[in-house]
Amino acid sequence: MADPQIQQLAGLHIASQFFYRFFHQSPDSLWIESLKQESLLQHWPLDLAPADQHVLSEMHHSLETDLNRLSHDYSDLFVGPDKLLAAPWASVYLTEEQINCGQPTQWVKAFYREFGIEIDTGETEPEDHIGLMFAFMAHLTQEALTAAEANDQSIEPWISGCRAFLENHMLTWAPRFLEWVQEQAKTDFYKDGSRLCQLTLQQFADFTDAEYKIVRLFR
Repeated sequence: MADPQIQQLAGLHIASQFFYRFFHQSPDSLWIESLKQESLLQHWPLDLAPADQHVLSEMHHSLETDLNRLSHDYSDLFVGPDKLLAAPWASVYLTEEQINCGQPTQWVKAFYREFGIEIDTGETEPEDHIGLMFAFMAHLTQEALTAAEANDQSIEPWISGCRAFLENHMLTWAPRFLEWVQEQAKTDFYKDGSRLCQLTLQQFADFTDAEYKIVRLFR
């Protein structure tokens, strides 16, 4: 695998780790300060087109937003207790009942198991949460990087896994979910973060040759 491809794979791995944290855990002062200090949003590991560079600068600027505002925005979007403005589970978008733990959840769980992964966050939650999906993508990309470093192992099984997971479990509904986040978020951090996630998913698709399948969405 050529060095530029390995660099892009590493960038996708870092981005996956970031979006796991972004969507799955409420912001706290330690995380926000680490983003400021590490300059991740100023030195994003994936190349963006000039027209999209503003997303990073606006996100970095939004780190100065009051933490309470960020926390409330996160809760309103993804947690509750009121009706969620942007429910983060695949089943809500892919089932007519728009409920958690539907058939899409079971499909995702079965896919994880094919790669020896059992999700255990210490909480009872559906496995088709967008944050957990990015955690799984971080796992696949890390395995691919490890195989590339070993030289005697093929990375293709891991790239094929990424492609299949994207096509069948992420690209089907995540674009609509991210539209909801952009429409409903009150802070630039989550508005621009969802846009950055859209760009990252497109880069994942380009890298793995994954296709966006047309499916019926119920939200």
